[in-house]
Amino acid sequence: MSPSWKKLIGSKGGSPLDGLRKALTKGLEIRVEQPEARRGEDVRALVVVTEPDRLGQLEVGLVCAEYYDEQVRDHDMDGSNTHRTTSRAVEYEQWEHLDCVVGEHEVTLTIPAHAPYSYDGDCLSFRWEVVARGRKSGLDAQAGQEIAVRA
Repeated sequence: MSPSWKKLIGSKGGSPLDGLRKALTKGLEIRVEQPEARRGEDVRALVVVTEPDRLGQLEVGLVCAEYYDEQVRDHDMDGSNTHRTTSRAVEYEQWEHLDCVVGEHEVTLTIPAHAPYSYDGDCLSFRWEVVARGRKSGLDAQAGQEIAVRA
């Protein structure tokens, strides 16, 4: 990987789209007051917009992603090969529209009472995040902060 790509996507790896999204996110920030809550409780966040023209339509949401291991079979000229990979699926998401104007916007989102709680296992994990995104043509600008959801 060339040094310019390493700088773009960061030392932890990821995809080039992660770095591009980060560059697009200039002018959008999110801060969660309490990064831990129980199912059924509210989460309050502050969305800070400094460059609305870059963002397009603004939304804030609560997202639970499920990460799970699965076996994948690849076929090539030498036959088939089976390996393990980690896949991602959205288990829950709820989005609200915000006016895309300069300033600080307070939002309150409710974690569903029967939603999965945060869990980090060997083969299965659930991770929650409060996300603000600017939806314009192409790749969305997106800022997020992970939260811990307790049972």
